[in-house]
Amino acid sequence: MLRLLLFLLLPGLLHAHQIAEIPMSLQMAGGKIRGSIAADAAYMLPEFRGDEDEEARDLAWLRSVGPDGWRRIEIEAEIYWKECLTLLADGTEVPWTMTIPTLRGDSPPFLAEGDPEELPMLGIEIHAELPATPAELDLVWREPFDVVLIVTTGSGPTAETKPIVSGERMTVAEREAGEMRPAPQSVADWIKVGFEHIFPAGPDHILFVLGLFLLVPKWKPLLGQTLTFTLAHSLSLAAATLGWVDFPGRPVEIMIAASIAWVGIENLLVKDLGKSRLFLVGAFGLIHGLGFASVLAEILPRDQPEKLPGALLGFNLGVELGQIAVLALAFACFAWWGPRFVWVKRVGSVIVALAGLILMAERLAEVEILPFI
Repeated sequence: MLRLLLFLLLPGLLHAHQIAEIPMSLQMAGGKIRGSIAADAAYMLPEFRGDEDEEARDLAWLRSVGPDGWRRIEIEAEIYWKECLTLLADGTEVPWTMTIPTLRGDSPPFLAEGDPEELPMLGIEIHAELPATPAELDLVWREPFDVVLIVTTGSGPTAETKPIVSGERMTVAEREAGEMRPAPQSVADWIKVGFEHIFPAGPDHILFVLGLFLLVPKWKPLLGQTLTFTLAHSLSLAAATLGWVDFPGRPVEIMIAASIAWVGIENLLVKDLGKSRLFLVGAFGLIHGLGFASVLAEILPRDQPEKLPGALLGFNLGVELGQIAVLALAFACFAWWGPRFVWVKRVGSVIVALAGLILMAERLAEVEILPFI
C-alpha cells in the first residue's frame, strides 16, 4: 500500500534534467525556413544531461574549454538536434542544416561579452527549404529528458507560440492566401497545455489535489473544491497575465509548498469537510494561479490581448480536466477500501505534509532535497 501511495503522491519520478525548456523562433520567407534557438552550451554535451545534481555551468566555463571544447560542443549539438527535431511538410521529412555562429571565428563574442557568472547560452540556427507548395509544416520533438520546446512562429501581432512536449507532433504553420503563416493556437491546444501542466508535469499541484481527496473521498464535495480552486486560480492567472498584479516567483512557489503542507497536516487534525476548507481551497487557488502565470509567461500571448480569452479558457479547462484525472486515478485505487481507508488517509496525509514541508525547505534555502517533486 505504501509503495502505491508513493507512486500516486510523488508522480514526478521521471528522468531528471538540468533545464525545463528550450525557446525556438521560426521564420519563413520565400520558401525558406530559419530557426533561431537559444540553448545552454553545457546541455549540448551528453555528460551534462539527465542529472539535476550536476552543477550548472557558466560563461566562465564556456570560455575556459577553448577551441577544442567549442568544436566538440558544436559536434554534439548537431547530433542532439538531429535526434530530437524533425521537420515535416505535408508529412514528408524536410532536411535541414545547422550552424552555431556564436562558436565561429578565432574570437567568439562571448569571450569579451557577458558576465562570467551568466549561463553559457548559444545562438543556434537551423536552415531548410520547403518543397513547392506545402499545405502545412509540422514539428516532431523527441527529447530524452522531457525538455519542452517552446516554438514561436512568425513575429509581431500574428506570431504564435506553442509548447511542444517530447514525443509530440504539432502543426506550426499553414498555407493561407499562397503563403505559409503561423498556425493559430486553438482552445483545444490550450486545453492540452493545461491538462499536461497538471498531469503528469505538475507534481506539486497533484499533491495538493490528492490532499483534498484524502480528507473526503466523495465526488460531489471534491468537484466543488476543485471547481473553487479552478475559479480562484483562473482569476489570479488572468490578473497576472494581463499585468494587473505582479508577484516575485520565489515567494509564490514557497506559498504553494506551504499550501500542500497545510492540507496534509489539516487532514490529520479534522475528520470532516468544513466551510473553512472551501475558503482555504479558494485562497490557495489564487496562489497557485500566480504560480501558473510565472511558468506560462513565455507561451501565453500577453502582447496579443485578442487571443487571451481563448488561451485562458482552454488552459483553465485543461487544468480542471487534469485535476479530475488525478481524482479518478485516486478513486480507482483507494475509494473502494471502505473502513480501511482511514489508513490510506493517515499515511497519505503524512506523505503530502512531508512533501510540502520539504518543498518549502527547498524553496526557502534554494537547495534541492528531492529532485522528483
